[in-house]
Amino acid sequence: MPEAMAERTAEIKVVIDGAEACGSPGMTILEVAEKQGIEIPTLCHVRGMVPFGGCRVCVVEIEGASRLTGACHTPAMNGMVIRTHSPKVLKARRTILELLIAGHTGPCVNDTGAKSCELHLMAANMGLGPPRFPVHTPRYFPIEDLSPYVQRDLSRCILCNRCVQACSDIAGQDLLAMAYRGAHMKVVVDCDDVLNHDVCKDCGICIDYCPTTALYLPGQLERQKRVKSRVEPGEAQHATSRRAKQNGQQGELLVRLQAAQQKHGYVSADAIGEIAAELEISVSQAYSTASFYSFLSVRPLGRHVIRVCRSLPCCLKDSEMIVGSLRRELGIAPGEMTADGRFSLELTNCIGACDVAPAMLVDDNLHGSLTPDEIVNVLAAYK
Repeated sequence: MPEAMAERTAEIKVVIDGAEACGSPGMTILEVAEKQGIEIPTLCHVRGMVPFGGCRVCVVEIEGASRLTGACHTPAMNGMVIRTHSPKVLKARRTILELLIAGHTGPCVNDTGAKSCELHLMAANMGLGPPRFPVHTPRYFPIEDLSPYVQRDLSRCILCNRCVQACSDIAGQDLLAMAYRGAHMKVVVDCDDVLNHDVCKDCGICIDYCPTTALYLPGQLERQKRVKSRVEPGEAQHATSRRAKQNGQQGELLVRLQAAQQKHGYVSADAIGEIAAELEISVSQAYSTASFYSFLSVRPLGRHVIRVCRSLPCCLKDSEMIVGSLRRELGIAPGEMTADGRFSLELTNCIGACDVAPAMLVDDNLHGSLTPDEIVNVLAAYK
């Protein structure tokens, strides 16, 4: 078969916004659209990096699909009919941006670093005003200004993962990782330490790739971003291979973290460092896993661990009553331990007790259909 004919056979043909477009096997919808000259906005994605698919700003509508999908990580398939700026897509994008801005501490309109904030510029281009969604408990973190090379204001972070990928895939340092979950999620260094590493000297890659002003050079919040370092194809391929290797180690990492938890009652920073060294992964990556799973703890726990389900079914059956009663009886909030070290209170995901909710676990023992008086009796049994 002639070479030109083989190339035509390998082409993928799709329709984007009414126009036929061609791409090669393995290309994403975003890549095919860019080749066609169609702009799809992105925040978490940077060309050449492994797609993360976290921000959802790049959602598009695919004919026949039940929901919108992220263009940055979805492979283009032959025959797809794609709409990148339909009313449904634009409405979703506006809502996503409003939610991101609502969680982005400090109104950008009064922010001295707004001209460097991609989130602000994207919202302005879409004509968005103040977000409609009030934030009852804003994400707040103290500014980290210890490092002479990179300073962090994580209150401005939108958890796009770009700094994590830049540090890993371009700088090759693996210094950063996503840790915790839900509203507590943040980008951490080592075991959630303040950023102050000499490897950051003369680097600044994370600053270049941060879409907000969460990362900046000392004294340069109103920074002019440098030209981003280009991600070479070889670097991207190496990053994909390394990430696949790391994912393959996840099972062994969990086994070792659980062993440390069983031995010491929690996974200490020393244990995390030792496990990371043995598996040849970064401390940040090991800490990320240890802090994500609810059956692991990165801080000391009481002799008896009380777990209350925070999922919707239990909330509807008044799990808040349990938390309130425990606050009154023990004087601790979720995530805390009593002064005598007897009890710890943890909020967790489903404990498999919907039929007897409101319920709680004390160690491995289930107590269901609880009332305030019964909670007092249960606590007495463990004293």
